[in-house]
Amino acid sequence: MAHRELREHGEMSPLFHDWLEYLELYEDKPSHTVRAYGQAVRRFVSFADDVHPKHFNQDSFDRETLMNAVAAMRSSGIKKSTLNQTLAALKSFYGFCVDKRLMDQPPVDFSRIRKLTKIDPPPMNPNYYFPSELERLLTEAAKGGKPSCRVRWAARDLAMCSFLVGLGLRSAELFNADVGWVGNERLIEGDHSAPWMLRVKGKGGIVRRLPLSNELLLANERWQAERTERFGPTQPDSPLFVTNDGARFNYQRLRYWLRLLNKEAGVGVKDHTLHALRHTTGVQLAAEGVPMNAIQRMLGHANLSTTGIYTAIAGDELVEYLGRSPVNEQLRKILTPAISSKGIRV
Repeated sequence: MAHRELREHGEMSPLFHDWLEYLELYEDKPSHTVRAYGQAVRRFVSFADDVHPKHFNQDSFDRETLMNAVAAMRSSGIKKSTLNQTLAALKSFYGFCVDKRLMDQPPVDFSRIRKLTKIDPPPMNPNYYFPSELERLLTEAAKGGKPSCRVRWAARDLAMCSFLVGLGLRSAELFNADVGWVGNERLIEGDHSAPWMLRVKGKGGIVRRLPLSNELLLANERWQAERTERFGPTQPDSPLFVTNDGARFNYQRLRYWLRLLNKEAGVGVKDHTLHALRHTTGVQLAAEGVPMNAIQRMLGHANLSTTGIYTAIAGDELVEYLGRSPVNEQLRKILTPAISSKGIRV
């Protein structure tokens, strides 16, 4: 079977365009990934004779018609990597539809479809910050930018950058966090160490609790102290991080802030996105030998149990890791003068 003609971007349905916008704004997908996913779905639709691109939606395929289209793609001679990317894009689209409550579940289980079609999982090659780039980024964050710059703010920038790369937060998880989400919590009943934790509400409203290292806690304390001087006392439901006019961040303002920080730190702007900071967390965790199941729980790739045993497994491993991570080593260097001069605890 010959290759089908790729559907034009403008031919596709409003839901298709809503999904692509969602990927960029709320999932921090790089622009090249959004383009690739869009192209993959347009290609897939071209293999479905009964689906009009203008009407493409969550009900366009059932299990049988979707599998038939996959089979048609395979028999056309399309590369395995292209088919893998198409399946990843479809999984993302149907996940979006489920999140928007347009459907209860996808027409197929995409975690099994590769086994059914004997397709290998695609290789991962995420963008991330190299150690030298991360050091420059954190050092620049602590400076607060040029005196004329109204976007940069040293105490906040260092804390915000550290939370993003130290905890692997999604951008929405950062700007939706409240002051009251930082607090003492016991990992398991009878454990009196009560580490400081950040409560994070991730995709699908799933809550996970992440332990804060001494350095992350100190960076946040410095920021909250300076923020109180500027805007007065906070409430538990006050935003954890605010813009220079005291408003809660949104994705556009957060992305602009990072682009400016990248530029002033002398690291690449194109590939060093908000999601690249999150990738950096995963790369560093894996390099330090943290088990993959703990990494998945920290980054929110899998559902978390709120019972003690689940939290204890992730917490015990991550508390130990966070104290010796490259991010905290760099934070320790930056914050040491403040500790000695202001007597702030660590």
